[in-house]
Amino acid sequence: MRYGGIVDGAHDASICIINSNGDIDFASGSERYTKFKHEPILDKELVSKLLKVDVRVYFQNYDINFMSDMSYDHHKSHAASSFYTRPWESWEDTVMLSIDGHGKDTNTSNNIYVYDKENNDFINLYSDLKSVGTVYNIVTRHIGFNSFEAGITMGLSSFGTPIYTNNVLEVLEKDRQSFFKERTTDVECHKDSFKRYMSLIEFVDMNSKTWKEDLAASVQEAAEIKILEYAKMARKYGSKLCYAGGVAQNIIANSKIRDLFDDMWIVSDPTDGGGSLGAAAWAYTSDYGGTHVNWIDAYLGYDIKKEINPKEVVDYILKHKVCGIANGQAEFGPRALGNRSLVGDVRYDIKDTVNRIKKRQNFRPFGPVILEEEFDKWFEGYTNGYMQYVCTPKHDLQSVIHVDGTSRVQTVPYHSRSIIRPILEEYYERTGVPMLLNTSLNIKGEAMVNNEHDAKQFESKYNVKVF
Repeated sequence: MRYGGIVDGAHDASICIINSNGDIDFASGSERYTKFKHEPILDKELVSKLLKVDVRVYFQNYDINFMSDMSYDHHKSHAASSFYTRPWESWEDTVMLSIDGHGKDTNTSNNIYVYDKENNDFINLYSDLKSVGTVYNIVTRHIGFNSFEAGITMGLSSFGTPIYTNNVLEVLEKDRQSFFKERTTDVECHKDSFKRYMSLIEFVDMNSKTWKEDLAASVQEAAEIKILEYAKMARKYGSKLCYAGGVAQNIIANSKIRDLFDDMWIVSDPTDGGGSLGAAAWAYTSDYGGTHVNWIDAYLGYDIKKEINPKEVVDYILKHKVCGIANGQAEFGPRALGNRSLVGDVRYDIKDTVNRIKKRQNFRPFGPVILEEEFDKWFEGYTNGYMQYVCTPKHDLQSVIHVDGTSRVQTVPYHSRSIIRPILEEYYERTGVPMLLNTSLNIKGEAMVNNEHDAKQFESKYNVKVF
């Protein structure tokens, strides 16, 4: 028996396939195949994979239902993606928190769950409609980015002063119920809410030279306040947190709520794209029992099978400073974790060089990828393998330190299946530095490299060697 989880119809379409042993055979976002960022529709190659599975389960994403045998609730599927992949065994001390824009049920954006073992279900203990995700996206659009570029706003926030925080909090506190009256579909609700929220951001002084930075700083501070509030509520119900939803990508806030819990887990794709994993895992455990699927790591997508000599890669890095890596299975989720990465010699301040290659804004931060066992010597704080927290550096390598004095760190364990592990070991042996600058192998606004053709095209088009 194989279970195929599906997200299709609004944004971040994806599939996940889990076999009868609980192993994740495959998981990928559709954008990796169509090359359209946040692709809402499944690519035909992914559809062909789904046609070969026994059970197709659907993660509710607005009003579109794609060839599924059954469907699961939007926010519960978020919770399921994190819960069933958690690294600890116990479930009695575990609480789930889901924060996003809004799901199929437009009456909720924030939800707290505990697990019902008897029914393999999630009991909703709290929910409301004060949408951190939607307001953050609205501010992002107001600043001049598209609504899926909240991460850019988060990076910009470090350059501003949060003078509008109370104003943003007032917007968050407004009752959104009236926004959804007389709407026939959730998609219409979603579009209309953007228009209405735009009219609420009238407090910004557009004559200020720093209004964009200040507004970004304000929405970030407001988001942190609300996220911390929800996390404190969740802490009442469990000492270990499984966190999901699009807002779980706010790594600054993640670092602040981590101290509340004995342990905290965010799967590699906490966004809507990760809902396919949640749906498939939920269906699998309903049939086979248990409270886990076999999560190993995020390398679950398209497999580029080729031999790479780490020594040759490091030779190139030491001479040219920057190169691409496209090898093994693509990462499941929004971040490059070594298999579809653009890496650089961290000893040089090469941020401008890499931003120029990627055609990104110069204020965007870069993170380091580091050998896990070396982390404590070079950084202080929380970290994991998916770049989901900010840390304080104990070094002065400016290429991976943001203007706020933090770094977005990815650690690589001994048992990693990624080629980035032996490359880091080789670089460390030759330089005494156990990390490289790491960013996604793509150009701003485009999906990441997925297959061999993409890698060759990237190398040719942007004059960057891709191993």
